[in-house]
Amino acid sequence: MIGSVVLDRYLVEEELGRGAMGTVYRGKHTKLKRHVAIKIMHEHLLGQPELRERFRREASAAGKLAHPNIVGVLDAGEVDDRPVMVMEYAQGRSLADAMDQPVPRLQMLRWVGQLLNGLSHAHGMGLVHRDLKPDNVILVEEAGEEVARIVDFGIAILRAPDDPKDGIKLTATGMLVGTPVYMAPEQARADRVDHRADLYALGIIIYEMISGKTPFDGTSMEVALAKIDNDPPPIEQRAPGVTIDRVLDAFMRRLLARDPEQRFATALTAYEVLELYLHDRDAAATALGVIDVDRALQVVWLPDAPHR
Repeated sequence: MIGSVVLDRYLVEEELGRGAMGTVYRGKHTKLKRHVAIKIMHEHLLGQPELRERFRREASAAGKLAHPNIVGVLDAGEVDDRPVMVMEYAQGRSLADAMDQPVPRLQMLRWVGQLLNGLSHAHGMGLVHRDLKPDNVILVEEAGEEVARIVDFGIAILRAPDDPKDGIKLTATGMLVGTPVYMAPEQARADRVDHRADLYALGIIIYEMISGKTPFDGTSMEVALAKIDNDPPPIEQRAPGVTIDRVLDAFMRRLLARDPEQRFATALTAYEVLELYLHDRDAAATALGVIDVDRALQVVWLPDAPHR
């Protein structure tokens, strides 16, 4: 594959990595001389129509999006009967890699705000990601800072953008789709989901960045079942010695509500409350309905999470 030209205009230069669905290469547009990322479906998956459709759906879904916090799809097609997707070349480490070390609290909040912005755009276009997790966030260096960008809309679903409560069942058979550690309770039940499932996943990511651990232990199925009937345990219980102020904890737990109706209504609403927290913590406490005891004690920033 290295050295070949795909879709008549992209020179394949080097392999960047392999995932469950395909191999990603760095490439270059032969006329524009612009670097791109080229994802080609694994040959051994070609005999599975549902996976071919999932690959094509990712290209179609992400191709609708244009936002600085989302890695966009530029082109798509087939090479030797193998689906191909051409994406923006987003060079950087994954959020999962960044979380191997303690994440400074302020940096975490910046990334969360960027992810909420990206989700707000996707949801506004009628798309629900359904598999938001640290491996699906790339940190791209821009102007000396790492900016979070969402990738992999392979199991995204369409909903009516003018109906925030419209949900779509995971699959025709109710098959469990997503990553159990980060999926919302309604996904774990193979129930209907909407954009608020992505907000729950972001809540899990915040929990993990603060504590260094995910809320539940066990096999994938055990984790999925646990979150149906249980709220995430307090961070202090999962990671003794790690503390979180009441306002940030209330923000995180609003994202992690088991009942979607108790979560923030939209990613934009969550972003606005996060901005309040960063610039007017008292106002954020009021918006979340909590008494900010920590502010009274003049505790502003707390220790970062331990090494995961």
